[in-house]
Amino acid sequence: MRRLSSRAAVGATLAISALAGAQEPSSNPPGVVAPTAATDSLLPFERPVGAPMRTDAVTYRLSLLRDVGPTSLGVRVVEVSEASLGGTPTWLIAERRTGSAVPTTDSLWLAKADLVPLRWVGTNDRTQLGASFAHDSIFGAMQSYAGRASFAAPMLPGALVTPGMTERIVEMLPLRSGYRAAASLLLVDQGTPRALPAEIAVEREERTRTPAGEADCWVVVLRAGAMEERLWVDKGRRAVVRTEQVTSMGRVVGEL
Repeated sequence: MRRLSSRAAVGATLAISALAGAQEPSSNPPGVVAPTAATDSLLPFERPVGAPMRTDAVTYRLSLLRDVGPTSLGVRVVEVSEASLGGTPTWLIAERRTGSAVPTTDSLWLAKADLVPLRWVGTNDRTQLGASFAHDSIFGAMQSYAGRASFAAPMLPGALVTPGMTERIVEMLPLRSGYRAAASLLLVDQGTPRALPAEIAVEREERTRTPAGEADCWVVVLRAGAMEERLWVDKGRRAVVRTEQVTSMGRVVGEL
């Protein structure tokens, strides 16, 4: 999650103009943002093997929390299924957000063995995106009311492409007190892909209310540029049961 002004904002599912406030120094190769001192000192996280990923479908209720009270932002559904792409076994992570002013969809195919992104198709209102991945690069096209444009850009290792992918990967990491690792987010800002260094860290432990009752959770923070998002991961179920991001409008919360 998105975006319209931040990657995971209000749980939207297409990275169009995500983290628009991050700065990209001109001295770097096109599409790559310079790492900060904080992320540069972290060990890179190792992408989990794909076998333990499970097929399921989860629904998050989205709300904007402000002093005047909560405002519904619709629902976000994330479904993981087994699929095939060009004869390659894959996991398909499909997302859709409804009940909001701008409906969005996302479909991301990951190689089943190592969770490497292979293909990404998304829509955000009238904007459509299609992209393919090849080792350390991404190429594709975007079409909107302004026309059609092609793009190609480098990829940083271990890039997290969509909110659904991010959540599934975080669920599978070896979370523990003190866990910190460097990752990267793939953003498509005004038709141009960018790779943004990020940090994944366990911030604290917390007992949280879930639909199945109270659960002990890891609170995992994802930081990248000006964006900061928290994910509550149920220790027992290894499932993200809550998400939260602070925006200029207020706190955007997703609850399972």
